[in-house]
Amino acid sequence: MDILFDIVIPIGPNDITNVGIMIEKTIKNIIGYRNIYLVSYDPNIKFDNCITIDENIFPFNKNTLAKYLGFNDRLGWYLQQLIKFYSGFTIKGILNNYLVIDSDTYFLKFTTFFKNKLPLYNIGFECNMPYFEHMYKLHPSLRKQTNYSGICHHMMFQKNIVAELFNLIERHHKESFYISFLKCINTNNILGSGASEYEIYFNYIHIYHKDKFSIRELKWENTNLEKNNLDYISCHWYIK
Repeated sequence: MDILFDIVIPIGPNDITNVGIMIEKTIKNIIGYRNIYLVSYDPNIKFDNCITIDENIFPFNKNTLAKYLGFNDRLGWYLQQLIKFYSGFTIKGILNNYLVIDSDTYFLKFTTFFKNKLPLYNIGFECNMPYFEHMYKLHPSLRKQTNYSGICHHMMFQKNIVAELFNLIERHHKESFYISFLKCINTNNILGSGASEYEIYFNYIHIYHKDKFSIRELKWENTNLEKNNLDYISCHWYIK
C-alpha cells in the first residue's frame, strides 16, 4: 500500500510572480500526494487543485519575530522556516507525512518520496557554520552528523518526529519551540543566515531515527534554466 502525504508550499509577497508555474510542475511531477496546501501571506490567493491556508492562523507572525530579532529584511525568511515546522499542527486535517517545497523550486521529472515505506531524502553540500551553532544552542545533542547537507529546497516532515523534536527543545528551554528557535539566532549577524529548519530536521533524524529514512540523491541545481538532465531546479531571486 502506498503511503500518502500532503504538500505544503509557503508563499510570501516575493513568491507570487512565478508560483503558478511552480504549482503546475508540482502537480504534474510529484507522485503520491493527496492535498497541496499553500500557506500564504494573502488568504485571497487561490490556485486550482490547491487549498489556501492563511499564515495568520499560526501561533506567530512577523511582529512576534521582531520582538526577538528586530524589524529587518530576514523576518519573512525565518517566518517561513517556522511555518514549515508548525504546519503539521496548525493545518487542520493534514497528514502525518507532509512534503515541504520551497516556492521557487520546480520539479522537472516524475519524483516519488517513499520507498519500502520509508521517506526519501535528497542531499545538498552547503556548510554554513551559524546553522550548526544555532542547532547546538537549541539542544546540545543537535550536531552536524554527515558530510553533506539537508538543504536542498524541499523536505519530507513527519508530524510525530517534529513533535519529538519540539518536546526535546521545550523540555530543555522550558518554553515554546518557536521562542527558543528565535532566541538562539545570533542577532549580531541578523541579516546573515542564522538558522536552517532543513538542517535541524535532517540532523535530528540522523541522530534519533537513522533507521526510519533513506537517502536517495536527485540531480538538481540552483539555476533559472530548465535542464533535461536535472530532476529539479531552484530558481532563487538572486539568479532570476
